[in-house]
Amino acid sequence: MILLPRCLYNLIINIFMESKRNVFLWALYDFANSIISIVFFLYFSQWLVIDQGVKDIYFNLTFTVSAILLLFTAPLFGSMLDKYYRRITGLRYATLLTFIFYGACALFAVYGKAIPALIFFVLGIYVYLLSFTFYTPLLNDISKNERRGFVSGIGITANYLGQFVGLLLVLPFANGTFNIFGGDARAETLLPSVMVFFVLALPMLLFFKEPHKTGDRISFKRKIKNVFIETRALLSVSSVSFFLLAYFLFNDAVLTAANNFPIFLEQVWGVSDTIKTYILLGVLITSAVGGITSGLVADRFGHKKILTYILIGWIFLLPIIGLLNNFTLFIISTTLMGFWFGATWTVSRAVMSYVAPRKNYNLAFSYFGIAERASSLLGPVVWGIVVSGLVSFGAVRYRIAAIVVTVFVILGVIALRKVKSGESRPIQIQQSPA
Repeated sequence: MILLPRCLYNLIINIFMESKRNVFLWALYDFANSIISIVFFLYFSQWLVIDQGVKDIYFNLTFTVSAILLLFTAPLFGSMLDKYYRRITGLRYATLLTFIFYGACALFAVYGKAIPALIFFVLGIYVYLLSFTFYTPLLNDISKNERRGFVSGIGITANYLGQFVGLLLVLPFANGTFNIFGGDARAETLLPSVMVFFVLALPMLLFFKEPHKTGDRISFKRKIKNVFIETRALLSVSSVSFFLLAYFLFNDAVLTAANNFPIFLEQVWGVSDTIKTYILLGVLITSAVGGITSGLVADRFGHKKILTYILIGWIFLLPIIGLLNNFTLFIISTTLMGFWFGATWTVSRAVMSYVAPRKNYNLAFSYFGIAERASSLLGPVVWGIVVSGLVSFGAVRYRIAAIVVTVFVILGVIALRKVKSGESRPIQIQQSPA
């Protein structure tokens, strides 16, 4: 049985006892999906690039392909959810497909089949990301405006705690203590994480209560047309368009650095998987602290203002991590970086919650998800070009890549300055005729 810190235990019990069941289930789902995310993030990337010899650029392109798939589907789902369907319905289908695709990826990895594993990894990433089109907007239903940063922080904290538990869960497989399926040690970690993810996600899928929606049945052609009309109106709200641009830019650097962090540790510092796990555990602890505290601070002093300070911190952190030659100082810096991870995603989600027009909330969050993953259209490609094009530089090329992506954070801060600090007003959409 996993023992939770008493303060977290009391928080969960209080939430549940105060009839805030939906908040508890929402946070539990974040806990569950983070397990599969962290295990594939750490072990699949290394199994593919290091054990199987697949080039960095191909691994990074998996995020690009999934982003393209998301780009062509998320807005349609978001528009339909705003009017006709419940979010929990979409979340159920997306979660089931995530289980199937990641499970298939894990099985192929166990049997040493790199190409099929890579294909199902792309599909798994896609439906995993698509699930947030249904999941994240539920924040508006389970929290009041003045507590949204705090509730968002609960979800982020649960996410990082789930990653912490996920790493501990599969560590015996990674170090060779358990070998159930007869595959490589890193491949052995994948399937257990998929199973645990699905079991822990079930309470949200079965018991979350969301009001039923009623709507007229419309043709698929009309749905597509409405997406274009609503998208144009949504992006006409300057705070929405500038925030999505800002998020695309600064998240480009953050997400790209995060996705390549295990490979960075291997190539630059040459540490074992066990040491990598301990490093990530430290990062996750500070990430959880950053998630909950930044939400409280942002509720008090303003979400946009605090997000700006967080991004300025990234402008210094990424080059420092790339340049440090002392391993002790590197550990201290990466542990501090964890606080910034938690804070960035907590406050970003809260900012999106208030700039998104109420009548197009799901559509706005669809583009928020696209902005997050559309970074994968550019950031991983830039990283891949740097590390693949500077092979003669050895491990230094990974340091250079970490510095290069900092430019995207600077551009994100510039775009964020155009976002208004107050609530945006709902926009009225004129539907296209049948």
